Amino acid sequence: MRLKLEITQDVMANLLDMTQATYSRKERGLTKITNDEWNRITEVLDVDRSEVIEENFKKDSIPTNFTKRSSTIPNGLLDQIAFLTKENLELKEKIRKLENQDN
Repeated sequence: MRLKLEITQDVMANLLDMTQATYSRKERGLTKITNDEWNRITEVLDVDRSEVIEENFKKDSIPTNFTKRSSTIPNGLLDQIAFLTKENLELKEKIRKLENQDN
């Protein structure tokens, strides 16, 4: 959701009163996000809690080998991977719609 809104980790961390490194660890699931932090995140993103809460995160949206090695992959690269994954899914959906129009 943060990437969709084009909010950087630095900006998000500042809005949540934490360092970028702390925010990054929370976003990657290395550190637990408290209920108070979830409430602040939903306020910043202006979304319903159910749209971003941990339990609804699709673990299969990022390949397992990335999550296992996330501590060795730079944060910027993980952000790029997430962005490109989302963009790839959107492009596949557009292709599918175009193919359906032709049929």
